[in-house]
Amino acid sequence: MFFAHLNKRTRVVLALQSISMLLGSSTHISWVVKNGIFSQHENTFFASTVFWDSLIFFDLLAALLLIIKPKTGIILTAIIITADVLHNNSYWIFGKLPLENIDRLLWAMFVGQIIFLVFVYATLKANLAEINFKTKSLE
Repeated sequence: MFFAHLNKRTRVVLALQSISMLLGSSTHISWVVKNGIFSQHENTFFASTVFWDSLIFFDLLAALLLIIKPKTGIILTAIIITADVLHNNSYWIFGKLPLENIDRLLWAMFVGQIIFLVFVYATLKANLAEINFKTKSLE
């Protein structure tokens, strides 16, 4: 497996990112279990509901790809977390989720997503360089 050939630092970073994507997926799964697929339980926009529910699949896919196809997984993870942070924060900024309705757990989730976004981008260049180096050396 290609993952085993990566240096320890890269494997640890990818494993942490994979676990984080699994945690992200679990929040979307728990929402669907509680409220149903494409539920507009909180009077949300239907497009937002579709986006959030689709993250069940995409977060799981990214978590898997980070281990079995790391380069693809890294790129997918960066796209997902960027879209998620932009979407969730614009949802809040443009008033669909008033500030007074954000409880501590939701606030922690927003902050956690931003921290994860920074982590993904802070490690992106080094991870891709390691993967590209290993790919060439294994050919």
